[in-house]
Amino acid sequence: MKISKLFTSTTLLTSIVLLASTFITPALAAGHTHNSWRAPGDLDSWASIFILIASLMVAAFVNGRESRTRIIGTWLAALGCFGVVAWFGVYAIDTLDNPREHVLPVDAAKPILLQAQMLIAFVVGLALLGVARWQARRTDRLDIPTHNTPDNYGKVSRILHWTIAILIILLVPMGIFATMIPEGTSFRGYYYVTHKSLGFSVLILVFARLAWNIWGSRRPALATELKLWERRLAHTMHILLYVLMIGLPISGFMMSNFGGASSHFFFWDITPFFEKSIPTRDILGLMHKVVLPYLLYIFLGTHILGALKHQFIDKHENALRRMVS
Repeated sequence: MKISKLFTSTTLLTSIVLLASTFITPALAAGHTHNSWRAPGDLDSWASIFILIASLMVAAFVNGRESRTRIIGTWLAALGCFGVVAWFGVYAIDTLDNPREHVLPVDAAKPILLQAQMLIAFVVGLALLGVARWQARRTDRLDIPTHNTPDNYGKVSRILHWTIAILIILLVPMGIFATMIPEGTSFRGYYYVTHKSLGFSVLILVFARLAWNIWGSRRPALATELKLWERRLAHTMHILLYVLMIGLPISGFMMSNFGGASSHFFFWDITPFFEKSIPTRDILGLMHKVVLPYLLYIFLGTHILGALKHQFIDKHENALRRMVS
């Protein structure tokens, strides 16, 4: 009970500080105002809530105590991968033939980038089905403590980690696709409402995890099997990933503000509170749409490949188990 209260308190405190620091509170106080870019019946906001809850469920299930719970979590994760691929095939692929006019030179690479991400999602979905089959042969129980231990991450850190990871993995193709939808298309605004709502959610969850690491439970030390340069690289990579996870939603929020566009947090529309400045918007847009995303691809890819290398090549048995059951 004491642990749960501590986690709840740090999460709540972080959320309040975050909202206050970005001046959202006065805008939210104005209440809900429906705008023409929103989906009928606020379907975009409900979709955002569903995605957030589903991400939390998958993160909790894959770290469950019972074997069958973990299998369900893995199946849900695989289903999510195939769902993204299905979405691409049904809704997104037509837009590739008639995308929005390119604003930046790198926009020409977006269709290829989106197709590559869908291929990765399909392969990962198949791999997760294989993992689920392997899990089905195991019946062991795992008692994962709430707090971190000297060698492994606890349940709170794991759930926060995987929820954030799932949301970011979904936000990347969603953001790319939203910028490809031609102006005037009816559903273009729906994707922005969902994208921005989940972006704010990631920001809150990242600060919640930082609060948990500082006041709730210190992070485990890096594996002793790592060489000195690997430890330094891993530490630097963690810092850079946090910078990107904070910088991406903030740069997107500021880009919208200086561009005169509203931001969205589920059912609430947040009107701009900075004077419109196209040059500032363009600089922030370059950061949010090009610089930070491509850095994320590099650092996130390095992070994943490094974990797989330590597990399967270096034979560090605890490399993946530190963060996933």
